[in-house]
Amino acid sequence: MAFKIIRNLAMLLFVVMVFGVSFLYFDFLPSPLPESFPPPLSSQVVDRQGKTLRLFTTSAGYWRLPVQLDEVDPEFIRLLLAFEDKRFWSHIGVDPFALVRALGQWIRQGRIVSGASTITMQTVRLLQPRPRTFWSKVVEMVQALRLERLLSKEEILTSYLTLAPYGGNIEGIEAAAWFYFQKSAACLSPSEAALLISLPQSPERRRPDRHPEQALAGRNRILLRLAQQGLLSAEQVAIAQTESIPRQRVPAPFLAPHLTQRLYGASSEQRIESSLDARIQQQVEALAQAAQRNFGPEQQQTLALMVVENSSRLVVAHVGSGDYWKNRLDLTHARRSPGSTLKPFIYGLAFEQGFLHPETEIFDGPDRFGTYGPSNFDGSFHGWISIREALQRSLNLPAVQVLERLGPQRLLSRFAAVDIMVGDERNPGLSLALGGSASSLRDLVALYAALADQGRYRPLRFSPAEPEGPEKRLLSEVAAWYVDDILRTGEHLNEREAALRYKTGTSYGFRDAWALGYTRQYTVGVWVGRPDGGYGTWTTGAEAAVPILRQVVAVLQQGQTGPEPIPPNIVLGRRSELPPQLQRFHRFSQHQGERPRIYFPVDGSTLHLGQNPLLVLKARGGTPPLYWLVNGRPLGREQSQIPLPCVGLHQITVLDSRGLQDKISVWVELDERRP
Repeated sequence: MAFKIIRNLAMLLFVVMVFGVSFLYFDFLPSPLPESFPPPLSSQVVDRQGKTLRLFTTSAGYWRLPVQLDEVDPEFIRLLLAFEDKRFWSHIGVDPFALVRALGQWIRQGRIVSGASTITMQTVRLLQPRPRTFWSKVVEMVQALRLERLLSKEEILTSYLTLAPYGGNIEGIEAAAWFYFQKSAACLSPSEAALLISLPQSPERRRPDRHPEQALAGRNRILLRLAQQGLLSAEQVAIAQTESIPRQRVPAPFLAPHLTQRLYGASSEQRIESSLDARIQQQVEALAQAAQRNFGPEQQQTLALMVVENSSRLVVAHVGSGDYWKNRLDLTHARRSPGSTLKPFIYGLAFEQGFLHPETEIFDGPDRFGTYGPSNFDGSFHGWISIREALQRSLNLPAVQVLERLGPQRLLSRFAAVDIMVGDERNPGLSLALGGSASSLRDLVALYAALADQGRYRPLRFSPAEPEGPEKRLLSEVAAWYVDDILRTGEHLNEREAALRYKTGTSYGFRDAWALGYTRQYTVGVWVGRPDGGYGTWTTGAEAAVPILRQVVAVLQQGQTGPEPIPPNIVLGRRSELPPQLQRFHRFSQHQGERPRIYFPVDGSTLHLGQNPLLVLKARGGTPPLYWLVNGRPLGREQSQIPLPCVGLHQITVLDSRGLQDKISVWVELDERRP
């Protein structure tokens, strides 16, 4: 009898002490919520449908995923609360009944038989860890009372399910469900639920990937306890006990590592939306990895690849290199020699200028362009051939002739007008036609996407939230249609490639192999080469890049497409039906004989200040664009009106795009008739 009285008095004293301390220090203890509440979560990059592409640990190194209480399996929550905190929804943070029961067991048996920690108290400990002492337990009780005043029951339970430890650096029910079962916590079997209830009690000793026997025993104990409480049937327990324990973690999602790393570094958001399509990305990565294995280590080659949706300019697949772990550089940004991939734009600009047609004949034979003496890739010549055939065969000499007529600066200026920089500050001259410049896969894909969109250029986008860039005209609709018509290929691997147009490129020394192609819906770019820019071994665009391009196009789900629309003002027909000036190409126009000539002002003439506010400069001939200089100072490309120079002798120079020039001298006098 005396023992019972002492026991009850001790229990009553403890309860009174706990509640007394809670009210006594209510305003003096620090907040139960840390400064970093809610706790930081793992950042995740998702695709356009919200599927996770890649996860990043928190700054402290934990895998911790967001938890939405209404998205967690309600059966799991029912079993968890029945096992851990039966009166969670009704108590005030501390469960007096559980506390009295635990104290009674302790006094009667001299040891702790069952704990009295509520979910709220455990959440306090997870938010602000303390040493496992008697006084820490008292503080946790007090803080639990305070936490109940700050947060709702739903918020407390959500915090617990976000922070509960599940072994190693896994925290939270969603992270545990993914890394152990590769699934969401929205639907858990009794076996999975029992394991996830067991793990937080002893997360390191019961880690299934390191201690599967202890994990199995812990799960089975939970199953039996739940069955004893009538929460699971004997049949459910029997079935659950037959299920195996996961013996290793599921790898974290790791798609598009180069792009996701860049998006993660540029954002402070926990959930980062990308433009990628996880299905396409996964298939394209598998193709890239297979191609990487086929290269062999002795070749030191890798590849980069991009797929763009033409209608939106959203990048749907991105491969920065064939093996991220060996090469973490994003080679879609690497500036390399584009080889022959710019030839379609040379011809397109010539179509736009009106001095060329796909059926125009051009002479493919030995030729020199000043000190520049290019040759065709195979060393052969074909005589008079059509522009169509010259581009389809990617012949070098015809392309250089057309570029000479255009002027390299005109092509570079057109690229610059759409914010694409080809080459560097130096003018590559006519070698621009054969890759004597520098460009990136990203820029080339953007240019070819414009070809697929009737010559309309828009910047690529890497997130659906990124606003669409302004539309600019790269080529006229007619010129783009002519190029598109030439690039249509008649040999395909399957029906999905029936609308494929593509162009290859190979740089000097086989350093870079390119294949740029598009269908009505997608544009695809492939680059193959060495990351260090070293020489290749007979690596051409046709042999190394085109097979990969075709494989990628084959996995893309192409929608139904009707006949290609033909814009107005298209001239169709044989060469003999073309206007005479379009039947054969000549290197120089009527005024492009030797060099440009200044015909106003006249050489040696005298000009009078005050007669005209502007001096108009006029020249004929040469290869446009023309550049003017007065006394050695450039006026700007094709600027031909300047304020009249001051009194004295002045030298005026005109330069064409080939460097040919003409000079004159004029004398400027003061107009004495002016008051």
